[in-house]
Amino acid sequence: MTPGFALLALAAILVWIALIVWLASWIILRLRARYGWKLLDWRTVLIPFAVLTAAIHLGNFALDWLGSEVGGNGGVPVGYPNAFLIGSVAIGVGIAVVRGLRR
Repeated sequence: MTPGFALLALAAILVWIALIVWLASWIILRLRARYGWKLLDWRTVLIPFAVLTAAIHLGNFALDWLGSEVGGNGGVPVGYPNAFLIGSVAIGVGIAVVRGLRR
């Protein structure tokens, strides 16, 4: 791996985590405003995690399906998202909760 590629990968990871944190913060803010739940209520933490995890699974399914259709391999099984994607949701929701506590 060249240093340029490593820097590009690091930048992409930071942008991805920032996007997940922003989305989780947005969902938490809407839940708290609509239902009046406290920041550390289990529903306020679980719902953004579940929604973002479902979105990653749906996106992964769509990319696998599109890749199999474009590539001509109609029988390609759908894969499970890698651990980085699921872990990034846990990190992002955790950071969003900590940011909410600091406000």
